Amino acid sequence: MIGKVKALAPYAALLAAAAYLYHDAGAFASAARPGQLGPDFWPRAVLVLLMIVCVCEIVRRVVFARAAQDAADAAPGAHSGERDVEADASERFPWRLGAGIAITIGYVLVLDWLGFFVATALYLALFMIVGRYRRRRVIAITSVAGSLAFVFVFMKIVYVSLPLGAGPFRTFSTWILAMLGIR
Repeated sequence: MIGKVKALAPYAALLAAAAYLYHDAGAFASAARPGQLGPDFWPRAVLVLLMIVCVCEIVRRVVFARAAQDAADAAPGAHSGERDVEADASERFPWRLGAGIAITIGYVLVLDWLGFFVATALYLALFMIVGRYRRRRVIAITSVAGSLAFVFVFMKIVYVSLPLGAGPFRTFSTWILAMLGIR
């Protein structure tokens, strides 16, 4: 019973924090202009999605926990160490976790210099490489398309100003924005 409560605690804490922040997001000093979304829309939308995920996970764990435990107990080999094999599989490449963390820190450090588009494309490509995906053409297409999609969504739909970079990267970012029709 205590284990079940411990498993639900992070979701309950996130749910409570999201509800509190949702209430706080309504207190932004700036009001929406007629015909446009207000500054509280996107934070509140994300918080509503977070609350939905938390409630769904709490319900799933409460309602389906008993059925999952019964199935695990009835499964052949449930007590023969199969769970140990699964735990060992996640520990085979701990350097990948370190590399992922290093790539993320590097992304944050070079974002202002390279600009959002270039830094994000590199980040996505490096993350796929660290994740052992080897098809170079797919990595290149996916990282560029993903970066373009992020730029379009953040700047054209959400109206978030993104770093353009410095020097030639700023010129390149400005060209990308012009190609996407973003001013």
